[in-house]
Amino acid sequence: MSRSNQRPTWRPGAAWIALVLAACAPATGTPATLGSTESALTASSSGVCQAILALPDAVAAQRAFINVAHQALHGLAADIRLDRPTSARVLETMQRVEADFSGAADAPSLGGDLAALRVATDSALRAIGEEVPACPQ
Repeated sequence: MSRSNQRPTWRPGAAWIALVLAACAPATGTPATLGSTESALTASSSGVCQAILALPDAVAAQRAFINVAHQALHGLAADIRLDRPTSARVLETMQRVEADFSGAADAPSLGGDLAALRVATDSALRAIGEEVPACPQ
């Protein structure tokens, strides 16, 4: 009796596949996180701006980063119009900010890393022809 010809008997149904696809789909903006004229890509920049403006409160900065910018940054870096070096720069600076948040709440490099992420994000937006939102100081 050879087992190599046996196939698994369990097959996911359409409902299971729909559930998995829905769980993996990118989050969409809500009125609380995205302005009515703001695209998901420009949310990457405005979310980083919100995190910068929340400083020195690292908890509020992290909340703005996670709730507004994080998913949008991944979407920006994955945009097919973006060249690889620019995409990598966004991801690398985002990784530094994430490391700051996962470390000490008062990481001395957080402000500088968020500022570098804002520059990388705005540069990426300009490279693909998206409007860069203003960041009030």
